[in-house]
Amino acid sequence: MKRLVIDLRVVRNNLRAIKDRAEGVHVFVDVSANAGGMGLLPVASFLRDEGIKNFIVSDPGDAKLLRKNKFDKERIMMLRSTADPNEISELLSCGVVCTAGSYDAAVAINGIAEANNIMADIQVKIDTGLGRYGFQPTELDKVAAIYRYMSSLNVVGTFTTFSSSWRNKKQTFTQLDSFNYALDKIIEMGFEPGAAHVIDSAALFKYDIELMDAVRVDTALTGRIPGKIIQGLSKVGYIEAGIEEITWHAKGHTIGAERSFVTKAPTKVAILSVGYFHGFGVDRYIVERSLFDIVRWRRRKSFVKINNQRARVLGTVGLLHTMVDVTNIECTVGDIAMLDVDPVNVKGLPIEYR
Repeated sequence: MKRLVIDLRVVRNNLRAIKDRAEGVHVFVDVSANAGGMGLLPVASFLRDEGIKNFIVSDPGDAKLLRKNKFDKERIMMLRSTADPNEISELLSCGVVCTAGSYDAAVAINGIAEANNIMADIQVKIDTGLGRYGFQPTELDKVAAIYRYMSSLNVVGTFTTFSSSWRNKKQTFTQLDSFNYALDKIIEMGFEPGAAHVIDSAALFKYDIELMDAVRVDTALTGRIPGKIIQGLSKVGYIEAGIEEITWHAKGHTIGAERSFVTKAPTKVAILSVGYFHGFGVDRYIVERSLFDIVRWRRRKSFVKINNQRARVLGTVGLLHTMVDVTNIECTVGDIAMLDVDPVNVKGLPIEYR
């Protein structure tokens, strides 16, 4: 039996740390990507019980699922901009706050809202350097057109998304300046930008930045903001897997593929039927690291826990298997190993909540 374990007590403690850091401003929780791999409906229900009233999604299907499961009074926001009429219609039918990150998207939302004789709440996205969606700070005349000519749109917020807040402080503050510039210009033109929000998980805990009207969190909930360990946050998510087999290998035996391991002494090895397919040994931020960091990451030693003792991973983590050194650990087939994982990387396993 293999399963992903989500300890909701740890999630609760992380949420408390987020609220403390947010200092009373609204907390918008991003439950995109199946709530960061933790399970959309169970986690959203848990968060609602903990007082969260504002949820962010990145897919209309997630918004529809929440509404279908009695998330009637909660505010749901679509984080990404879309000009797709089918997606817009689905979002508006669910009463979702849409994001307009381009003139075309704003026109499309306005047209569908007008045809259905409704007012559509929207957020305006400003692009300060991420490049995915958003109005450039130099094209605020297009933002002004939303206020002047699109009578079926109600701007309830304005936001931007940092491109690398977890690793680049200088760039983050430069993007913050660009966003503040855009906000000032919108106000100077006589328009109300609504709730302004810019702070993400990393920025919330790493820097002292003006919180504005709300903060948006995702990785902080799982305690997995990349970089140094942040006081007050704990990691959420681990795989439990039973030992499949235990074998002894003589000195000089090769273990694993690719960067294989050669035993330096007789070694007792436990085999786990969990690999990188399931999300173990995967770093979703590796493509953003420097060459030095990548080399160091590849050379690092990985461990699992068996009977409350650390067992070193031998060789590389395989597609579906991992081999660990249990020479000095009393264990037998069926004993449970605990493997630390970021839930967002996990697939093919049931989730157990504790």
